[in-house]
Parts: sequence; structure tokens; C-alpha cells
Amino acid sequence: MTSIIPPNLFALIVGPLIYFFYRKSLNYLALFTALLTLFMVAQLEPGIYGGVKILNYEFLLKVDKLSLFFAYVFSLIGFVGLLYALQVEDPIQISAGLLYMACAVGVTLAYDWLSFYLFWEGLAVFAVLLVISARTKEAYYSSIRYILVHAVSGLSLLLGVLLLWYDYGITKVENLRTLGYCLPYFLILLSFVINAAVPPLNAWLPDAYPNSTIYGSVFLSAFTTKSAVYALVRVFPGEYILAVAGAIMAFYGVVYATLENNPRRLLSYHIISQVGFMVCGAGLGSAMALNGASAHAFAHIIYKGLLFMSAGAVIYATGIQRIHLLGGFAKKNPWIALYFFIGALSISGVPLTSGFVSKSITIHASTLLHRPFEYLLMELASIGTFFSIVLKMGYYIFFGKEGNYEARPIPWNMHLAMIIASLLCILIGIFPQYYYQFL
Repeated sequence: MTSIIPPNLFALIVGPLIYFFYRKSLNYLALFTALLTLFMVAQLEPGIYGGVKILNYEFLLKVDKLSLFFAYVFSLIGFVGLLYALQVEDPIQISAGLLYMACAVGVTLAYDWLSFYLFWEGLAVFAVLLVISARTKEAYYSSIRYILVHAVSGLSLLLGVLLLWYDYGITKVENLRTLGYCLPYFLILLSFVINAAVPPLNAWLPDAYPNSTIYGSVFLSAFTTKSAVYALVRVFPGEYILAVAGAIMAFYGVVYATLENNPRRLLSYHIISQVGFMVCGAGLGSAMALNGASAHAFAHIIYKGLLFMSAGAVIYATGIQRIHLLGGFAKKNPWIALYFFIGALSISGVPLTSGFVSKSITIHASTLLHRPFEYLLMELASIGTFFSIVLKMGYYIFFGKEGNYEARPIPWNMHLAMIIASLLCILIGIFPQYYYQFL
């Protein structure tokens, strides 16, 4: 077995160094490290590799199309998120964002359960730090609730992994469907559905994400839930209950999003809805459905990051976090309106956008498998998404009755991050053949 340098290793080393020796110029080092991670992921060849060895235990990496697909988008959004936060002078946000990305990449490439578990726990640790970095009372209480929920997820995974090793001698992260129903199976599945925010285990997400900083929300929207989607596709493909739960989840998130007046809380409920499509695809289990879940995870990370960046830019410019008070913002900054509507049309699945070429795969897979319940709920969720994102959030923020507020300029790096995400949404929609070849 050959050894390679794990592509997230430098981020794991640089992240703590940035925190302990912080100065604002190190933001560029974090940005470069994320770009280096993306470059190293792009150099990986399929295979099983030895990684770092500690106390005679060798951490294994598995590189295949599934792990590469998720590693690409995690390192890519890590770079875009750090670019968006480039002007921030806060060691916690910069180092936690970089380390959060490193753990997400680690989860996708981990082939042994121990390293998978360590990176899984790392996701919770750095997510909490990003929430706390807002330094408000609401963020503090949200972080406590986040810790309590994800402690259950981590302990459930740890117990499941230990039972797998002790009872069955299984140490590799592989499909557990062949194992049959048993206690470790259900413990690991519980851990994954908690991180995927499957109702009724979803309250932590719309509680924590809107209370983070506008920069932390971009990272939070990308890593934890989509790492769980990767894990479900890898370990539990074809689990029936996931298909049903995912379809309900898609519709449930849209209903609650429609009722929201806080833009980031509205978008947080749409994370639940969109991840529902992915969970449903993992549960349907056909090759097309699994490809649909993976493709939609990739596209979702980009357009949801763009939507959170756009909403964050509006909040940055105005200091207002209520939709009904933000009318007429398109007159004050039409570029932010353009970025937002590219993301909004993408999440709605409009043709020539990334959402259209990814969301439709899972919906079509449900028709081929003759699953009318899942098909109907996903179609209703798609309609509700257009209503709540484009018609409600888009209209009332950018074209509604003009609010009484001033808007300050947006830094160049925030613009550039949103331009990159916007171009990706459009290019994936126009050239899907190049996108599909990675599935």
C-alpha cells in the first residue's frame, strides 16, 4: 500500500498556527492553504492509500469518484468562503473556517472508522467555534444547544464504530447494508441523520446558523449536512426509511421557510429542504438516485453559499436582519441583487442553472422506481422553493417598498467570492456534460 500526503494535512497544521500567531495578513495564508488543498485534491488518483501513522495505527484514505466529488466541492467552497471573509480581523473565524473545511475533506477521504470519527467530531467543534465567534448572547445559547445535539451524534457514532469492530471485526468505512439490521447499524445511522438535520432532529440547524456571523454562515451551510449526505450515500445506500424521510424533509423545510422573516433563518430552513432531496436520493438507492444526491450536494453547496453570501452582504451593508424592512435594496446595490437571483434561480431548479441539472436527477429517479410519494413531495418542495426564495425573499428585499436605511459599500473580496459562485452556478447549468463526468 502506497502512502500519500493527505490533501487536508496542511490546513490542519496551518489552522492552529493562524489562531495562535494571528495577524490580519495571515488571512491570505489561510486563503492560499484552501487553494492548495483544492490543488492537492485534484492530483489524487483512485485507490486506497496509507496516510499518517500514529502509535502504529495507520490512518487510511480511500479515493474514488464519490469521495473525490465531495472533496472537490468542500475545498472549493472553503476557498470561496475564506475569500469572502478576507477583510475580517478575527482569528477564530479564519482558523475555524479553514479547519472546518479540512475536517469535511477528511470525512470524505477517510477509509478507517477511527479517522472518520475524529474528523466527524472536528466538524462539530469548529462549527461551534464559528457560531460562538458572533459573540452575542443568542450565539452563545445556540452554541450550547448545538453542542448538546452533536454530542449525541458523536457518541452514537463512537459506540456504533466500537461495536462494529468488537462484534464484527469491521474497521473500514464501507456499505453497511450488507450487514443487516443490528445495534451498530442503527447507532451509526442515527449519528448521520442528526448531522443531516432530518426532522424531527433538525432544530439545531435553523437555531445556530442564523446566529453565526455572516461569514460563519457560509461555512456552516456547506460542510456538516453535506458531509452527512456523503456518509449516507457511502454507508447506507438504498435504506428505505431515508427515501421517505428525505421526501418529507424536502417539503417540511419549504413550509417553515415560507413563514420566516429573517433572511438567514429562511435560508437555513431551505438547507433542510434541499438536503431532503439528497437524503431521499440516498434512500432510493439506484445508481441514478445516488448520482442525483451527490450532484445536488455539489450544486447546493455552491448556490446556497452564494445565497448566504448575498444575504450576508445585505446585512453587512444595512445592519438589518428583517426581510420586511429591506425593500428596494436593488436600487442601492444592483450587483448584490444579481448575485442573489442567480443563486435563487439555481435553488429553484430553473433551466440553465446548476440546480436544474442536479435536482432533476433525483426526481426522475423516483419516477423510474415508481415512488409517487417521494416524487410528489419533491415536486411540491420545488414549487415552494421558487415561491419562498424568488417571489418572497427576492421581491421583498430587492424590489419591495423601499425601507428607511442607508447602505454602505461592499468590500471587493466579498464581490469576488460571489462572482465566482455565480459563474459556477451558470457554467454548471450551461455545460452539464462536464459536470456529469465527475459522477
